[in-house]
Amino acid sequence: MTESPLTDVLARIADQARPARIPPDTWRKGIRRRRIRLAGGVLTVAVALAGGFLLFGHQGGQGIAPADAPRPVVPSDVYSPLTGEDTIVEAPPGPAAILVAGDHELRGSDIWGWEGRSLLVGQNGSYRLARTVGETNAGAGGLLLSPDGRYLASQPWIEGSQWAQDQTAVVDLVTGEVVQYDGGFPMGWTPDSRSILLHSPPLVSYQVGDLRLLSLETGQARPLPEVEGRMRIGNFAAFSPDGARIAVATEDALSVIDVAGNSVRKLVDLTARDRLAGPGAWLPDGKRIATYTVGGCEEGETCDERSLAQRLFQVRYVDADSGQPADGPRLAPARGLAARMLGWQRDDAAVVAVYAPEKGAVKGPNDPNWSETDWWTVGGVDLRTFRADGSQRRLVDLPGSALFVDVPVNLLDRFGGPSPTPLEGAARWLLALYWPLGQVVELLIVIVISVVILAIRGSAKRRVRAPTEPPFAPGTASSTDGRPSD
Repeated sequence: MTESPLTDVLARIADQARPARIPPDTWRKGIRRRRIRLAGGVLTVAVALAGGFLLFGHQGGQGIAPADAPRPVVPSDVYSPLTGEDTIVEAPPGPAAILVAGDHELRGSDIWGWEGRSLLVGQNGSYRLARTVGETNAGAGGLLLSPDGRYLASQPWIEGSQWAQDQTAVVDLVTGEVVQYDGGFPMGWTPDSRSILLHSPPLVSYQVGDLRLLSLETGQARPLPEVEGRMRIGNFAAFSPDGARIAVATEDALSVIDVAGNSVRKLVDLTARDRLAGPGAWLPDGKRIATYTVGGCEEGETCDERSLAQRLFQVRYVDADSGQPADGPRLAPARGLAARMLGWQRDDAAVVAVYAPEKGAVKGPNDPNWSETDWWTVGGVDLRTFRADGSQRRLVDLPGSALFVDVPVNLLDRFGGPSPTPLEGAARWLLALYWPLGQVVELLIVIVISVVILAIRGSAKRRVRAPTEPPFAPGTASSTDGRPSD
């Protein structure tokens, strides 16, 4: 059989063509590239799953848990928030279990637009951010949780509000709605979570100024009797269990305001060493008020960080009617920069936030602008329970940079609740370890995931465009009708 002219031409072209040079390691490179792509895909899926779990793993429901439910609610461990965590306005978590404010990973930055970046953990376990324009504290004149945990009161620099002088912003943690009220800044909640004690500060620093009681139902803030003197912000006021009276402490006196009668009477004189124990100072029977007497770091002398950290806060009790000394649970003294009693458990144990001084903190002699619960003075906080047998223990493991903590009063008997899984806790801890490097790592993870996904999609498109028919077998030629020639 004779060859066709076309076959002859193709044969001569093939003889003249240079053979393709294929490197000897081509096969190994192909196998290696395939393995890299496979590993990249697996890593992408793992990171995406982990990221999704971190961001959405604590959504939960938003129902309000019954106040008398026996199950623990306040988590045993609280970790740092992530940069991209949802906020209480964007995704309301429902009633809160705990609120933590602080420095470093618990603080925002101008880069991300918010300096205050407090963490709120919902009763369903969800993590949310409460963002403010500036640094803030929790439970000491800054962010205040209502006793039922449903509302968060703040000065009107919290996200969702607009700044206005002498106003309070209240965030509904179930709906995310933010409402602003005239009358002053928030200083304390009534036990029924329906009213807030407001303070309108005058020009003179730390003076009590005008006090009002804001009703959330009516939106009206009615004036309260005048109380003169300088106050200590973290240990200023406490409502009686029935909400009918308010204990108010200045640097010189402890007074009681009768809410219904709109009257005030001085109960007892205070010295520079005396403090109202905190917003939970009233004992559950409503007949006694707890105070602290500070030992160490004498007034009129310079106190450094070490001496401030060794101050002892010994609890004492005052009869709420006569002002005479009264009996009460024998609690061990709290040791630190400051102590702030949040309230009482059913077994006569007090829940107390104990503050440590900031590194290098110094209290000058008779410094009128020094505050023991200021954001710049506090260097750490520990939430502890002090029992009548003299024992004490830590209730919650907080992030290392926590400075302030607040817990709804109705949950003080419900510590030991569920915490994030060890995997999520470790991830949050690692991302916050070298702050703000952790925030940058989070951003890099998002960028890497995006790049890998785009690369995989591009590779898939190229494979789709590639020809699907196999090339002709060697030694064959196609005839004009598409069949191999003989």
